Amino acid sequence: MRRNLLLLVVIIGLSAIASQAVQSQSEPKKQTTQAEPSGKGDGKTGAKDKHAADEALVRANIEAFVKAYNAGDAKAIAALFTPDGQLEDKDGDQTEGRDAIAKVFADIFKENPKKQIKVSVESIRFVGNDLAVETGTTEEISAPNETPEYDRYTVLHVKRDGKWQMAFARDEEGPVASAHERLQPLAWLVGDWVDDGGSTVVNSTCRWSEDGNFLLQEFKMKVNGKDSMNVSQRIGWDPLAKRIRSWVFDSQGGFGESVWTPDDDSWLIKATAVRPDGTAASATNVLVPSGKDAYVWRSTDRVVGDDVQEPVEVKVIRKPPKPKQ
Repeated sequence: MRRNLLLLVVIIGLSAIASQAVQSQSEPKKQTTQAEPSGKGDGKTGAKDKHAADEALVRANIEAFVKAYNAGDAKAIAALFTPDGQLEDKDGDQTEGRDAIAKVFADIFKENPKKQIKVSVESIRFVGNDLAVETGTTEEISAPNETPEYDRYTVLHVKRDGKWQMAFARDEEGPVASAHERLQPLAWLVGDWVDDGGSTVVNSTCRWSEDGNFLLQEFKMKVNGKDSMNVSQRIGWDPLAKRIRSWVFDSQGGFGESVWTPDDDSWLIKATAVRPDGTAASATNVLVPSGKDAYVWRSTDRVVGDDVQEPVEVKVIRKPPKPKQ
């Protein structure tokens, strides 16, 4: 398949465009741009209008691909390709033919039924009247609260019998997500919060660190109106374990750490700690968002030393903004 593609590139004079697409991999992401008609400007508006109409049809296919992908419709995706259409994934594995392409996507959707994609088109360039080269980036999310994966891609569109279809699509490694991007599923925590449990009130605030690589939380606990304890938590991305982790320190000398795992629409948080007196403690916590202005915090499997503690559940709400003076 690769030999056939290279032959196609040579025949249609695609080498200059292909090299530009490769060079663009090192460039930062940019907004969708309008395609530029290929060839030298000859002042003939008819050619430009023709490319504009063709570009609209190509973009319609791109939108149809995104719609089918997010609906988990493998057959609809395969129908956008030519009968002899070809795929090449990031590992260099190659697939040819609509039936094989449908199977590839069906397997993807079976493994990740909640997978969603966003496509950002960087350019659509026409070579002659019957070939277009599309390059861009994709953002994929396997499930709610999962960190997006970013990749690059190149697609060759061909016009056969007046209809535009995809002839070849190749995925390429995209930029590695930054620590800030890895924490985006928790960005809704930023703000001021309160848990009013009657005699015990916990006020908390969450903000981004100056470098944007951590979420910083401060908790202030009051019991019967008197200050009881302050707790600081730093949430960050662990590039070695490839997961979100947090570190906690309290004003009485205790400390601990937690590992965060997305679980559908909630977060499963495995926590361990050492109390000021040296006693070990552990718990399984679940954070369940309720919109963007509230969440439920459940703590189970609570063990302090050799003692098993009762489960705890609290509801935390976002503080309304202060009225303007």
